[in-house]
Amino acid sequence: MKKYIGLVVVLTLLVSMFAGCAKKEEAPAETTPETTPVEATEGEATDAVTTASVVTDADALVNALSANGTWIAATLNDITLTEDLVVEGEFINKEKVARKLAPYTQDADHNITESFTITAPKMIVKSENFKFQGGTFVGDIYVEANGFEVSKATIDGTIYFATQEYRDSAIFSEDSNIANAQVSAGEATDAVTTASVVTDGAALVNAMSANGTWIAATLNDITLTEDLVVEGEFINKEKVARKLAPYTQDADHNITASFTITAPKMIVKSENFKFQGGTFVGDIYVEANGFQVTKATVEGNIYYATQEYMDSAAIAEDATVNGNMEIGKAE
Repeated sequence: MKKYIGLVVVLTLLVSMFAGCAKKEEAPAETTPETTPVEATEGEATDAVTTASVVTDADALVNALSANGTWIAATLNDITLTEDLVVEGEFINKEKVARKLAPYTQDADHNITESFTITAPKMIVKSENFKFQGGTFVGDIYVEANGFEVSKATIDGTIYFATQEYRDSAIFSEDSNIANAQVSAGEATDAVTTASVVTDGAALVNAMSANGTWIAATLNDITLTEDLVVEGEFINKEKVARKLAPYTQDADHNITASFTITAPKMIVKSENFKFQGGTFVGDIYVEANGFQVTKATVEGNIYYATQEYMDSAAIAEDATVNGNMEIGKAE
């Protein structure tokens, strides 16, 4: 009986030993990565990994920064998008509203080891407290939320803010390169946020139509083979207003580049329409009150449908009209 009990004990010990060995063989070896996508000590790297927001292609990046994405997205290579990159949705990190795009890797001491470039027609920021850090963005950025931040990064494009409030709340760190970016708030940005920054004829015609926006801004010369018709009633700051702004400006609202719009003619049917900062090549036919030309050139005639429209017009001293200004109607 004692021999039997002893045998059972021995067998039990052997089984336990083999089981322990088996577990040790199955356990993977621990490894320590040399770089991480983002700041691990702040929980950002872990959050990015566990929510699959470390991305390597355009579709994944668009999804990660969408309203259904994650609070942070990190990239491991350069990414080029053919569509706009829209940052939207409200996300929480450490009990605070936050959003971040981190196109870089770093070492254990949080030194950036490699930076990447994101290229897109434009980035539209709708998420509060969005930070772009550690990489380069090539394209214009349109900010429609408070707390926009650029840190240890380069912006190769123009930054527009939908309101002065958004501009005032923005942070640009000293270690960022935005020397080539024009930072502006107000009218130019309003155009951008309503999708009326245009670069081709069809888009300009649509922007100035009755279904367009109160203001349109161009980023290059545009030539149309059809008439440019400005129509519809639009409101800006509780007043009827319409504007075509073929120019860019710096943070102090100084014009940095002016562009030329060429068309057989421009027919103005919107009240209080202002042509500012560029050149129009062609005749202009005014069929509404409050027509204005400021800091601009008209290479053509200006015809007013009635004396009333002509009397209400304002041609600024800094404007040039190389043609006649008289009563006349469009054919």
